[in-house]
Amino acid sequence: MLGRVAAALTAYLLCIFHFSDAMTSVAGLFGLTGFWALFIPSALIGLAVYRIADLDNWGLWDAASFLIVGSIAMLAMTSDPKATMFELVKGVVSFSVAAILGALALRGDGR
Repeated sequence: MLGRVAAALTAYLLCIFHFSDAMTSVAGLFGLTGFWALFIPSALIGLAVYRIADLDNWGLWDAASFLIVGSIAMLAMTSDPKATMFELVKGVVSFSVAAILGALALRGDGR
């Protein structure tokens, strides 16, 4: 528990102090300014890292957390919400197809 809190706090502080320009540029795409432009994306990343750091219980919320971190990172790199959304949908669909094919291969007993 303490390790998860330390990881989340470290990620949050890194976002605020080291990646502040990227956080405000991402928040600017959604119309946020001032304190909220720095706080909201940093808090989302901190909460996502807190959820991902629970290595014993992985599930749907961890996938959503990875999507949050990935989308904020891609938005910071591209500054284009349409291109980011296209890449996220493409990634989710490709992983879904891979999971379905893997499940079918396991069910077929190696045929």
